[in-house]
Amino acid sequence: MLFNPKPSNDPRNFKFPLQCIWLKLNGSWPLKPKVTGEFEKYFRLLYSTWAWYVVAMVGITIGFQSAFLLKSFGNIMVTTENGCTTFMGVLNFVRLLHLRLHQQDFQQLLAQFVKDIWITSSSHPTVERACARNMRVFQVISVLQSSLITMYCILPLVELYMLTLNVEPDVLDSMPKPFPYKMLFPYDANHGWRYALTYLFTAWAGVCVVTTLFAEDSLFGFFVSYTCGQFRILHTQIDNIIPDSYAAARVGRGTEAVFQRECIRRLDKIANKHCVLFNFVSRMEEFFSPILLVNFLISSVLICMVGFQLVTGQNMFIGDYVKFLVYILSSLSQLFVLCWNGDNIIQNSLEMANHLYACNWESSVKVAADEEKKESFPIVSYSTSAAFRKNLQFMIMRSQRQTCITAMKFSILSLNSFSGLISSSMSYFALLQSFYENEEN
Repeated sequence: MLFNPKPSNDPRNFKFPLQCIWLKLNGSWPLKPKVTGEFEKYFRLLYSTWAWYVVAMVGITIGFQSAFLLKSFGNIMVTTENGCTTFMGVLNFVRLLHLRLHQQDFQQLLAQFVKDIWITSSSHPTVERACARNMRVFQVISVLQSSLITMYCILPLVELYMLTLNVEPDVLDSMPKPFPYKMLFPYDANHGWRYALTYLFTAWAGVCVVTTLFAEDSLFGFFVSYTCGQFRILHTQIDNIIPDSYAAARVGRGTEAVFQRECIRRLDKIANKHCVLFNFVSRMEEFFSPILLVNFLISSVLICMVGFQLVTGQNMFIGDYVKFLVYILSSLSQLFVLCWNGDNIIQNSLEMANHLYACNWESSVKVAADEEKKESFPIVSYSTSAAFRKNLQFMIMRSQRQTCITAMKFSILSLNSFSGLISSSMSYFALLQSFYENEEN
């Protein structure tokens, strides 16, 4: 039913990040390419219907928020408060729509990761543990963002409960009721079952928005962490290419020609794996690039608006203050981790050139002493072939060109991009504050 590829060498221990469960619940996970029975046929229909319902639900909720935003556009405080949730909704509406419309690309990306990128704990335990440690950052961000949507859904109910204690029922019935976000409805949503149904509808839309955000980011981080792990494995293989080739040659006839052929064979194997990593990063960029562009465009505005609320908000309820504080922390950390992961790919890809040049291609091979026989083998002056050095030169030249992920070629995903986005947010913040001060005066 749902697409669930497994690596052939370690099917039991392989699993996608736990956060990906939400992509499956939201209808964003791809289905198996082939239908094998009537039940699967009906399941595909129901699953696709649910997926489009989630997209429509988020879109309708954004429409309610946008209506309120247009109505209160002249008030800077109200506009920025409402703009935070509206822009967050727009960002993840685009993500949901993108995932829904590119199911085949998503499926191929998952399949290629499982086939070419996944690292087993049995083959490279140190690298695998490092990759698993990198994923803890996404777990923390997921908890932050889960706390954020929980506060958005629960705090209005606390406010409603306090109103029932302090306000007469007749007065309360005529008052506008609190919702998870500021919205304007084309119908009376403040009474009876309509209030309860509207509240649940918009709250679940918010849950879908936030869970899609941290689930897709976790999957992106999962791909990047293990891709960087594959680069580190290649670095080690390059460092050992000369001694490993000599050791393999000694097992056979041990001649210089055998040694040279073994060096070329191992270098070709490394080059092929290097090309596989290039292809996977290119496919990752092709799939995630539109989402990253929207993320970059909206995040700087979001950070500006939330910061503005924290700095200029007066007589703010403590719950709202905590909510905005968690909001800005989660937004900053989400953006930083994305850029940090992009920077890791750049650094690991560029490091290939250093390891290739320093692989001892120009030196003689020294043989260590045999401790059991208490004797040493002589130093063998085997040199690498001209074909090996030429191939090595081409690989160095290619490795000097960085492998990176871009946001539709407008911006490279790196720490420099993060600092630029923060700088833009500060500029927007200063502009908003000047407007606010002029309005106050």
